[in-house]
Amino acid sequence: MTLHEAIGVRVDTDIKTGEKLTHSEIYGRAIEFLGGLDEVARFVPFPVETLRKKLKSDPFLNNTAMSRWEAASGFVCRRGDCKYIGGGIWSLYRQHGINAASASDGVSLLKEAARRLVEREEAAK
Repeated sequence: MTLHEAIGVRVDTDIKTGEKLTHSEIYGRAIEFLGGLDEVARFVPFPVETLRKKLKSDPFLNNTAMSRWEAASGFVCRRGDCKYIGGGIWSLYRQHGINAASASDGVSLLKEAARRLVEREEAAK
C-alpha cells in the first residue's frame, strides 16, 4: 500500500469526499496515520532549535540541506536520480503497512512534522 492509499488521498483530493486538500492537510493526515507527531518527529533530521531559526526565513525549510531530508526519507538523490537506501522513516512506514512511498513523500512528511513540532513548542511557551 502506498502512503497516499493509506491516508485516502489521490493526488490532492480526499478519495471519499472529493474535497481538495492542502499540502499541509495531506501530510498532517499522514502524520496522524503514522501514530502522531511524536512518532514521526523522531525521524526529522534537524534539532528543533535549528528548525525554529530556519523557519523564520523560509516556511518550506528549503534553506536546510536537502540531502539530510532525503536520507531521513530513506533515499540518496543525485541530480534528480533517487536511490532507495531504506532506514529513516521506513521502519515507521512498515509498522503501518506502507510498502511504497517516494522520496518526495518522505521529505514532505518530515518537513510538515518539523513545522508542526516547532509550532507546538512555540505554543507551549
